[in-house]
Amino acid sequence: MPFDRLYVKIKCPMCDGTRLFKHSGYHNPDDPYKWKSCPYCDYEGTQLIEAAESTIIEYLSQLDGDAYIRITDVAHKKDD
Repeated sequence: MPFDRLYVKIKCPMCDGTRLFKHSGYHNPDDPYKWKSCPYCDYEGTQLIEAAESTIIEYLSQLDGDAYIRITDVAHKKDD
């Protein structure tokens, strides 16, 4: 993974974090545990996706003043 990007961990949309893959034409309701686990997510039922700039801005705008200052200080230190 590139280090110049920000990734966000989200609940897997294919299995809803349950690890039981269900959104496929191959799903057999008589044998729901056929695949044992979802092939799209990790062991926690989450996926890593690249965060869009708008998502980062929205997150930063929702922070209180102290947390925002701490994050920007760390970012400025990395630039030096």
